[in-house]
Amino acid sequence: MSSFERKPLPSSSSRLAVPTSSGGGSRTNDGGALSGRVLVRVICTAGSGALDYTHAFITAYATDHLRGALAQRLSVGAYELFSNALNFGSVSSDIVLELIESDTWVGVRVSNDAISARIAMLSEHLSKLETNAEQTYLEEFRRSVTGGIPRPMLGLARVTHEAGLTLDLQVQDRRVSVTAQCRR
Repeated sequence: MSSFERKPLPSSSSRLAVPTSSGGGSRTNDGGALSGRVLVRVICTAGSGALDYTHAFITAYATDHLRGALAQRLSVGAYELFSNALNFGSVSSDIVLELIESDTWVGVRVSNDAISARIAMLSEHLSKLETNAEQTYLEEFRRSVTGGIPRPMLGLARVTHEAGLTLDLQVQDRRVSVTAQCRR
């Protein structure tokens, strides 16, 4: 079940920002994480069937609120981040999806609890994207087509390479927050 509310997220203890493939900087503002006005906040649980209808809502809202190309980019980010959280997040805690804007940046942030092995895997994948988003995208795409092992991790590569969004990872204990963001 999903609900809508506005509350600040806790601050983080570790961060990793991944620049876009176009060479944008790895930090977006003073702290690296997008801070600003929360336009939409959706809360649900892992394993729920919330992906399709939540994505449709976020896409419609972003399309109404932001210019077309920007809304499309955030739609890709929202889908991939939310899908990952629903599939890999802990079923014992809430998943939070937020659409956020500041004067110069917009983004989508998804937060969920995860086990340390998944957090390590996510950090490693983001490091690969930070090093070379295009190469990582191509490797993951090939694995998704050929059914390679380990399982392909194409979603975040799509966010950085296709949508051109910067990813920011914040981890506090077991709580993971990934933000996909770009300049307005």
